[in-house]
Amino acid sequence: MIVTPTYYVYKMYVPFEDASFVPVSFLPGVYTHKNITLPRVDAIAARDTNGKLFLAIMNVDPNESLEINASFTGMAAKSLVGETLTAPKVDSINSFDAPDVVVPKPISAKAQNGKLAVTVPPMSVTVVAVE
Repeated sequence: MIVTPTYYVYKMYVPFEDASFVPVSFLPGVYTHKNITLPRVDAIAARDTNGKLFLAIMNVDPNESLEINASFTGMAAKSLVGETLTAPKVDSINSFDAPDVVVPKPISAKAQNGKLAVTVPPMSVTVVAVE
């Protein structure tokens, strides 16, 4: 059996199931490839049934990392911990010969000056729990 990148994304999004939507505001920037222009980043947030806050960040730019500086209204965030799924190339896949080309990697950050700063890699999906 080969675990696909799609499987990992679904697994990373499990905390959002039955969670409550939390509004997020950000400036997404743009990524342009040929005649297609997309928002460079997308983000969603939710609180699970235990009250834990989760943040998902998608960086569609295949070339540039993205520095995220986040602050949270009504919450004194101290750190975040989670996973990032990215790959060496946009069309990378897992195969029987190379089953771990695209796998989630741990990510964490500590608060500085009341804000959380984290760098997400190019062409990535990142899901973190905010502590």
